[in-house]
Amino acid sequence: MYCVRCGVRLEDGVKSCPLCGTPVWDPETPSPEADRHYNAQLYPVRSRSTRFAALAFLTVLLLTACLACLIVCLRLYGCVAWSGYVMLGAALAYVACVLPFWFRRYYPAVFLPVSFAAAGGYLLYICLKTGGRWFLSFAFPVTGIAFLATFGAWGLALYKGKAKLLLTGVYIFLLGGATMLIELFQHITFHTPMFRWSLYSASSFGLMGLFLFVASFIPPLRRVLHRKLFL
Repeated sequence: MYCVRCGVRLEDGVKSCPLCGTPVWDPETPSPEADRHYNAQLYPVRSRSTRFAALAFLTVLLLTACLACLIVCLRLYGCVAWSGYVMLGAALAYVACVLPFWFRRYYPAVFLPVSFAAAGGYLLYICLKTGGRWFLSFAFPVTGIAFLATFGAWGLALYKGKAKLLLTGVYIFLLGGATMLIELFQHITFHTPMFRWSLYSASSFGLMGLFLFVASFIPPLRRVLHRKLFL
């Protein structure tokens, strides 16, 4: 058993950590004191009606702002003009930051793809509106890489197996490779010099990932890192 605060290994029967003084809590042997301190029902729960009222207020506020921008553009220019950026930007912010709170739980398998799809749609609108040719060769693949990285981090956070340290090292190593891939798409699209910044990020991520990967095969170091990173 280990201290929940500093990670020190505790002897059986001790009541508090000898290093930091934190009371020992063993979830496998509940006690009245543990129930008193760790029972979630004792904490006040925010009313659902209050949350829904706040969400409804934000929804009405965003709709009002978008409608006002549209009316101004129609009166001044006779077309959507810049209000399109405002309305789609507000829609993206709503989908990513407000929409998930209408539900009891956050479902990453649903909301993450929807949010990144909304981001891709917004970038596509900007590309078409400005007459650019960078969406398919840059914005689309970079958005896809960001989605895969975020989805991978979520899956890694849920994973509780013994290979978590190893998988974390592989994930960080792949992040470094992803930065080089992003610079490659930048080079193809905008004809910028290659390897101007991605080598620094790739080497940093690569060394960190390699360290965690190697540490996962060294039991004492693996246990220490598990307590420090995943406790």
